Amino acid sequence: MTADQPAMAIWDRVVGQERAVMSLQRAAERPSHAYLLVGPRGSGAEEAARCFAAALVAADGDDRSVDLVLRGMHPDVIEIDPPANQIRIEDAQAIVDEVYRSPVEGARKVLLVFDAERLNDVAANRLLKTLEEPPPSACIVLVTAGADQLFATIRSRCQRIDFGSLDASTIARALEPTGASADRIALLARLAGGRLDRARALAGRVGIVRDAFVTAAASLDGLGGAVAEQCDRVEDAMEQALADLEAAQAAEVAELAAELERGGYDPRAASARRKRMEERQRREHRRARFVLIVEGITAL
Repeated sequence: MTADQPAMAIWDRVVGQERAVMSLQRAAERPSHAYLLVGPRGSGAEEAARCFAAALVAADGDDRSVDLVLRGMHPDVIEIDPPANQIRIEDAQAIVDEVYRSPVEGARKVLLVFDAERLNDVAANRLLKTLEEPPPSACIVLVTAGADQLFATIRSRCQRIDFGSLDASTIARALEPTGASADRIALLARLAGGRLDRARALAGRVGIVRDAFVTAAASLDGLGGAVAEQCDRVEDAMEQALADLEAAQAAEVAELAAELERGGYDPRAASARRKRMEERQRREHRRARFVLIVEGITAL
């Protein structure tokens, strides 16, 4: 595979955002120190941030590096996504500390800060100087659905790239590879509310759980036995969805262990990578459970 081929495959993951993708492709050729990606949730801004990071740290089109970045496992691409409602001073300090650590594998380190509108005032002030004068090896990418909630001084230090909302037809085309029927795809595209991530989730286990909630509500006849039976079915669907996630996460842990052994990382670097994965997986699990419950209740 040539360097150009994987580069194109990276950006194919971002759907319906041709103008933003072209801007990021140009930026990857001569990267600046900070970028602000602005778009509604599910518009592809987060996915584009990972693609941009892959283009920066795997400039030669190395398949391994690209794959690790896109799955959140590359040592030189740090994802900042705290579980709290705010990005606090300690989180901002962690960003600053990471910026000044040397890259592990290549010449560049990329920090992706998701939901950047959560920066509280103290954290934003702590980040300002770093955004203005980061080390040459670092690039900071802020991703937000609410740019107006960020300090003007934060926005002014970043190159801004905007992402538009996705329409139902664009989402429907992106779902065609799932093999679902045309009617099912059309329904999912409408239910998604412009969010491709939600549409894809509904096409999988989330959709099965949602359907279980709907079936349960329609099957209730006021008798205790029926209620218990339907509750068991909903619980089984949720447990299976979470079991699938846990199996995928266990495979990631095993893969990281093998990667660390092959790479000969020093104990401190290896520990940091394991910790980041553990934190990310805990966030994924909490969010997955929350999404399953919300989608089920929303369906009612």
